[in-house]
Amino acid sequence: MSRAYHSADPDHIFTCRDEIAEHLLAKINRNAGGKVGTELELFVTGPEGHPITFDQVELVLEHMASQFPGATFATEKGRIVGVAIPDLGDICLEPGGQVELSAKPCRDLAELENVNIRLRAALEKTAAFLDLKVTGTGHMPSFLEAEDMPRSRFAAYCEYLRGVHGKKADDLIDTMKSCCGLQINVDPMGPDFHEIYRALMLVDVANALSQRTQRQERLHETYAKLVPSQLTPIFEALDARDNEQVVGHIIDRLLTLKVPFMPDSSSPEGFKSTSSVFGVTPTVGELLNRRALTVEILDNSLSLQLMMPNLRRHGVLETRAPDSPQTTEELMQTARQYRRFAYDAKARRELLEDFQGIDPQLLKDAFLARFDDARLLSRDIGGGKTVASLMAAVMPQPESAPAKPSPRAYIP
Repeated sequence: MSRAYHSADPDHIFTCRDEIAEHLLAKINRNAGGKVGTELELFVTGPEGHPITFDQVELVLEHMASQFPGATFATEKGRIVGVAIPDLGDICLEPGGQVELSAKPCRDLAELENVNIRLRAALEKTAAFLDLKVTGTGHMPSFLEAEDMPRSRFAAYCEYLRGVHGKKADDLIDTMKSCCGLQINVDPMGPDFHEIYRALMLVDVANALSQRTQRQERLHETYAKLVPSQLTPIFEALDARDNEQVVGHIIDRLLTLKVPFMPDSSSPEGFKSTSSVFGVTPTVGELLNRRALTVEILDNSLSLQLMMPNLRRHGVLETRAPDSPQTTEELMQTARQYRRFAYDAKARRELLEDFQGIDPQLLKDAFLARFDDARLLSRDIGGGKTVASLMAAVMPQPESAPAKPSPRAYIP
């Protein structure tokens, strides 16, 4: 969801943890817009299903921009890496050449659907003009061989991964290049933030537990094994009962996060690697101790966290469980699911009350074992609940059918 965020003082240096908490709580308390947006990653391929080159991606972005008066380009070193479209949102380049359609924050689902229809139609028109194809899917093996897209933050992150993980980093980088997902973003902050955060965590986890897709397995085999905290929800926050407690748990995770690149307004790319500044790749906590953690660096670091859900720099709550859908209809089904538990106070509170007795550690254990436990549906998560009962409570169901979890992921 595209949203401009401007800190009052991006150069302010944090001196203690309490200042970080105050900064995050300010985002939460001032941002109660009640809107919803999406970030849809799509594979754009040649006629035979192979990834396209950066030169071709630029042509895609140029042709997309030509369809919208007032569209402007985002560039690095004179090359196009994104497009901002008035009243619709953004289009940007992803690590393997995937194209991400980011809807603006929309006031309701009808507006969101209209925005996504227009963005997708423009991309399909571009693909037809350039003899390309657009595919919504979670994982495309051909993109394991995609060329590195020349964006400074991608390059800095890859350099960091190779420095830390050596040869194993290739699997992480290939995963970035070969996976596509859908993110649903909401901004219902204020006093209900802690409820919304906990409810959407249950939605995200239920979505992850209900599927065994190529994308989910690829993420599990790479990121979840080498950098597990990047993909593991902050289950401890399920016991939180106010905003301060949730933010405290978010900060605990944030302080351990490595910061591979940082904003740099003096460079044509807009980013530089932190190792080039500090000699090593520091964590947020280490930058705080060095008295080098600015508002700008912290806000950028929020976007590097991948756990679900995630509080972002511009004050939205980002979810990231589902694979990239093929159709706008499928996208809107997921958007309705997340919007319901974010904005329907009755539905949200019924969910939280029904599952208030679950054990966060048992749910975490089930989440981490989801690819290895053949009897996952019956797994106990405390309070008389099982994985199946969580899925039944959260997953969308046809009105005429009784709620029941899908067994597709667990057929031997």
